[in-house]
Amino acid sequence: MIGLVFLATVVNYLDRQTLSVVAPVITEQFHMSNVAYSRVVFAFMLAYTIMNAVSGPMIDRLGTKLGYAVCIAWWSIAAMLHALARGALSLGVFRFLLGMGEAGNWPAGVKVAAEWFPAEERALASVFFNSGSSIGAVVAPPLVAWIILQSGWRSAFLMVGGVGLIWLLVWMLV
Repeated sequence: MIGLVFLATVVNYLDRQTLSVVAPVITEQFHMSNVAYSRVVFAFMLAYTIMNAVSGPMIDRLGTKLGYAVCIAWWSIAAMLHALARGALSLGVFRFLLGMGEAGNWPAGVKVAAEWFPAEERALASVFFNSGSSIGAVVAPPLVAWIILQSGWRSAFLMVGGVGLIWLLVWMLV
């Protein structure tokens, strides 16, 4: 189970980092200033901050399986919606939606560790799933750059978001 949480955390960071890799292309295409781009980034952080307080209680109420599923479905679809962006405003809206969903990864991961591991092994389980953020941050730049070169920036958001939906299918079957 903690392996699945690790993979969800990798996907979480792939989705998050895709914008950073795509930024030079879309800021030029959308004629976005640094200020406009910073507002797009702010939209993600605002939603993420708000949902940090909401996602934990939501996961407690829904249960780990369904709560985690809702979060990753939300953030994967939000990531894919980025492919529909036509400017800074729509990109900011999609980033806000992404931040809403991604905040749920951490409380869900901690809850999986608490439910599946005895108290004396929870720190190790948490370290394992948390390392997914580092792996995702390392893998994202070359992977997303390769996708952009092969298929364009819109495909990068679709493919990375699609990985989350594949994870979701596995999660629901397990």
